Amino acid sequence: MFTNKGRPTESNVPALPEPVQQRRQPVGRAGIASIIANGVKITGTIDANGAELQVDGEIEGNVLGGSLTVGDTGMVKGDVVSESVTVHGRVEGSVRARKVMLARNAHVLGDIVHQSLSVEMGAVFEGQCRYLQDPLSQSGPGTPAAPQVVSERPAASSFGGGNSVFGEPSSDDRMVSGVIVTGASS
Repeated sequence: MFTNKGRPTESNVPALPEPVQQRRQPVGRAGIASIIANGVKITGTIDANGAELQVDGEIEGNVLGGSLTVGDTGMVKGDVVSESVTVHGRVEGSVRARKVMLARNAHVLGDIVHQSLSVEMGAVFEGQCRYLQDPLSQSGPGTPAAPQVVSERPAASSFGGGNSVFGEPSSDDRMVSGVIVTGASS
């Protein structure tokens, strides 16, 4: 039933496909993450040009990239600006990203400007967080907009004190973005 009577054996072997030319992906395209291994320390600014970056070592400087993951042993001492940031390790500096995720063993010392923020139970976050529809459009890593003087009020107060917590601000106080700043106006 399955004999090769007079036929060459090559016809029974499937033909191998033509070798496919491997194309290198240009820098900045989705692909394999660049990994900074545990035990590696880099000093200086890292510009990942929209690529994926995994930090298991230490970076002392600012990080700009498309997607940043700080591993359990990873540490970043500097500002981070990225499309998405996932922290399992430690970040000492401001974070500005559309999507920020702090895992259960994350430790972040600095402000976070985000469009989406998730914090797992057990994560440590010491700083302020601020929602922005497009956090990457503002210039400067981690720098919030400069406060604007909203209004200045006269010294009139019906509660008997210009500097009272419950009274109106005095003439040397200013209202700055909803916060009363005491002292001389400049």
